[in-house]
Amino acid sequence: GRCGMDGMDAIDTLYANTRNNPIEDIESHLPLRVNKYELRENAAAAGQWRGGLGSVREFTYLADGGASVEGEGHIYKPWGFDGGSEGETALLQLDDGAGNLVDMPSKMPYKPARKGSKFIAVGPAGGGYGDPLLRDPKKVFDDVQDEYISKEMALEQYGVVVTGGREEGFSLDEEQTKQNREKLRNGGRA
Repeated sequence: GRCGMDGMDAIDTLYANTRNNPIEDIESHLPLRVNKYELRENAAAAGQWRGGLGSVREFTYLADGGASVEGEGHIYKPWGFDGGSEGETALLQLDDGAGNLVDMPSKMPYKPARKGSKFIAVGPAGGGYGDPLLRDPKKVFDDVQDEYISKEMALEQYGVVVTGGREEGFSLDEEQTKQNREKLRNGGRA
């Protein structure tokens, strides 16, 4: 997060080889099938302004190929600031198509991959900014509805009570939220 705003989600850094290309572009130029291209769930670092979410991408090789990677953020979590929580680290994995899942380093020279292998790239999630108990409960509620965080995370990290579910609809319990936040401010549990 940053002062006054939530962190940016799945950002595209144009100055490096990390373009946020559309699925159609990837599949039309490379022998890859994009199985998954989504935001990370339950990885938003708590803060008055939450941390930005990384993306989850999973590709299947449609022909023999390979990849080289020059990434970062696999060891140290992005820090929170001014009371915000730490973010989450990145992860790269190669599934060889025969049931073997191998964690890969953030920097890797060319690694061959056979047809049917899957390459999984999970981007880091940024740290939060500011005291999570100062986040507007309606913004926390929106994050639950948008599936950035779960109801359980809303309660645990922000003291916000969300009832109901996806099928019947969610509701924000403002009175219980106010009571929970008071308990948390006094060192108790929600």
